[in-house]
Amino acid sequence: MLLADKVALITGSCRGTGAGIARVFAQAGAKVVINQVRDEGDPQQVLDEIRSAGGQAIFVKADITDAAQVADMLTQAERAFGQVDILVSNYAAGVPRKSFADSSWTEWQEQIDTTLKAAFVCCQAVLPGMKERRWGRIISVNTIGIHQPGPSYHGYTSAKTAMLGFTRNLAVEVGPYNITANIVSPGLTLTQEVRAMLTPEAQEKHEKQVPLRRTGTVEDTANAALFFASELGSFITGEYLLVCGGQVMA
Repeated sequence: MLLADKVALITGSCRGTGAGIARVFAQAGAKVVINQVRDEGDPQQVLDEIRSAGGQAIFVKADITDAAQVADMLTQAERAFGQVDILVSNYAAGVPRKSFADSSWTEWQEQIDTTLKAAFVCCQAVLPGMKERRWGRIISVNTIGIHQPGPSYHGYTSAKTAMLGFTRNLAVEVGPYNITANIVSPGLTLTQEVRAMLTPEAQEKHEKQVPLRRTGTVEDTANAALFFASELGSFITGEYLLVCGGQVMA
């Protein structure tokens, strides 16, 4: 029970990787706050999965780019569980697949807001309590795409790359309070959405490029996040952990 008596707030945790992190953290003893940003995923299913396995969880819908809604989410979390010890910034908006010439700043701004601004707003909300208790974990979910930029992911990879500077600067400032800030960065992951569109041929082609010869699962990313969230990673901060079977090595 690596996270016994800890409370984790995980943004965008009603589907995919976020839901996987919520399940793994609950299995490790954490009380989990599940967040839906828009209408993505199925919050009731994630709640039922956690509770049926003996875990504790609540669900809060909140726009994580809105400081007032995030403050209300924190209030609900504290009312239910007393505090928030761990923040996982996981949510990612849909990525418009366009060339740079065809993209608009409005599309870029959405990527920046739902990645960088959301982390900013959520961190500002949880840090006062973490500082007071002199214990906290801040974890962001990134992508190996920042090492392998594609021709149609401009705003997305720019926003994700900005999280490196955000996390490292934050790690320096909050370290004296026994708060760590780290990033987990998965490669292609077999979420429900990916499974629905990935053909066997495309998966086989991808896996030939991966030294460990398989595609990642949500549990792979969740276990890396669990390491950073627990005392196992207590002396590691400002780090960026690739979770991709060796497809990228940095």
